[in-house]
Amino acid sequence: MNLKSTEALKEDSKILYSLMLIIIFVSMGQSVYWQTMPIIGREFGFSEMEINTVVSISAAMFIIFTPFWGKLSDRIGRKSVLLVGLTGYVLSNIIFLYSASIGLLGYVSGFFLLFILLVSRIINSAVGAASRPATGAYVADVTSLEERSSGMGKFGAANNIGTILGPVLVGSIIGINIFNSKIEGFALLTPLIVMSFLMIIAIFFVLLFLPNKKSTGLDEVNSERPALDKNLKMLISIGVIVFTSFAIVQSVTAYYIQDRFSLNLDETARSTALLLGTMALMAIVSQLTFVQRFKGPPLELIKYSIPLFVLSSLIIVFSPSYTYIYFGMAIMGLAMGLASPGYTAAASLNADPNNQGEAVGLAMVAPGLGFTLGPFLSGLLYSISINLPFLFILPLFLVILFILPKLNSITTS
Repeated sequence: MNLKSTEALKEDSKILYSLMLIIIFVSMGQSVYWQTMPIIGREFGFSEMEINTVVSISAAMFIIFTPFWGKLSDRIGRKSVLLVGLTGYVLSNIIFLYSASIGLLGYVSGFFLLFILLVSRIINSAVGAASRPATGAYVADVTSLEERSSGMGKFGAANNIGTILGPVLVGSIIGINIFNSKIEGFALLTPLIVMSFLMIIAIFFVLLFLPNKKSTGLDEVNSERPALDKNLKMLISIGVIVFTSFAIVQSVTAYYIQDRFSLNLDETARSTALLLGTMALMAIVSQLTFVQRFKGPPLELIKYSIPLFVLSSLIIVFSPSYTYIYFGMAIMGLAMGLASPGYTAAASLNADPNNQGEAVGLAMVAPGLGFTLGPFLSGLLYSISINLPFLFILPLFLVILFILPKLNSITTS
């Protein structure tokens, strides 16, 4: 094992924390989009089906292009691919803002407007997707094998911080009409404008602070094997189950508390924000505490998360009062805070140093699929019984317990 000098360790630490800031901005951007897209779509008179079609096509583009960008980052360097991704975010936001503006002014409407908005989202997902595997591979590059789970924990924590800050940003400025227009709909575009400027700041951070790494520079592993081997295929299966379960809970929470506790619209909105915020906050807590001290195989983190997922689901379903729902969501946040970095670290450690980008890119397919399947399944299950989405995920985690022993050993040594 190569020991890095103190200066090299300091440089890696600077890169890691710069990456965390960039990841926070990217996650904020995605969170702002998820919040504002349905509102803007309704402002233009689009149906829920039309809005969801745009979202689904966007998710499909992410799934298709993420492995490509990950593999390309191994060939031409992380920095170049990350810059492409961030530029894609900014470009797609400009197209979205322009098309929304001319739509609000009445210059275009109907199918043509929907098509332009769809093009902007395709660019966002197809090109913007480059940022995810590039940042994940960067983390692998600057962390040793023993620190891989810890590094991916910081990666996940930054992602969750951005997810929390996105709604805060929207809630703070969505009513501000910086165009000084009499058309109220323009105020909906303010968060997207702010996020475009934050992405530009992120681009400067990349240019100033990040080297253009192509491989880990570690010599712990000398053999070369395909990134998509039997192990990674099984890992992706586990990831799809974990992220689908998480997406089911996220997408059904608002309906569940509104129907079960007879809340009005305002109470539902506030309570949903608090519940999902609690879940994200507890994920950050587990990623910045337990995961940072954890030195064992990353698959153990996934194994530790399973009883927490099961317990949280049972608490939510059988909770005698609204207060217990918070407790259940907090435990689910802790579970996700363990499973997510465990999954990403395992995918990274399973790969050779020279195909980290490809491995992380392939691993990112799981959250893409999960957040595509989850909302669809939650709606179907909820129409049968309001408790069924939470009960449905219980046997899924038994499947994970069946798959885990079949994985070849993925260790930090």
